[in-house]
Amino acid sequence: MVEHGLYILRPEFFELIKSLGGDCDSNAGGKRPVYCCIKDNKIDGLYWAIPTTNISHRSEAQNKKFSYFMSLDDKDLRSCYYHKANTTVKSIYKISSCFPVIEKYVDHEFTTSGVHVIMRRKNDISEIERKLKRILSFEFRKNNYFPQRISDIRNNLIAEIDAACQPKSFEVENPVFSDEALSTVEV
Repeated sequence: MVEHGLYILRPEFFELIKSLGGDCDSNAGGKRPVYCCIKDNKIDGLYWAIPTTNISHRSEAQNKKFSYFMSLDDKDLRSCYYHKANTTVKSIYKISSCFPVIEKYVDHEFTTSGVHVIMRRKNDISEIERKLKRILSFEFRKNNYFPQRISDIRNNLIAEIDAACQPKSFEVENPVFSDEALSTVEV
């Protein structure tokens, strides 16, 4: 995965969130891209992703809600819930709906005309990262504060990463070195 790239996740990831008691918007049928914001600075292989949505697909009431939260004073955590930016279309980055993800759950890159869509606007990148860090800082003080259950997802993915890194144990049957063979060896 590439930082600042957009990806489509596998349906199994949203099933995982639901199995952990989390609430997530999986109604897009695996078509809504997520923004892979940053690599986790402590866990190798863990990335922080943010769901995106096309502004033109939102109702006027939804767009007013987004604008209201984004207009709040920076001291108010709710000001970090959303961010408007352009990639291929005008989009809302739903930062308070963020979650960790690992490559296993990425289905494919989100592309336009066969080219992977990657956020390039430095101002948007830094503002999204600033907001994400505030959301995560709050989450780590109040585990599972947000409805998707960020901390539970993170713990589950860390366990998956750890399990994948464990050496596989197996038994090899080799009659030359079996107890029976050793007891019959003449020296």
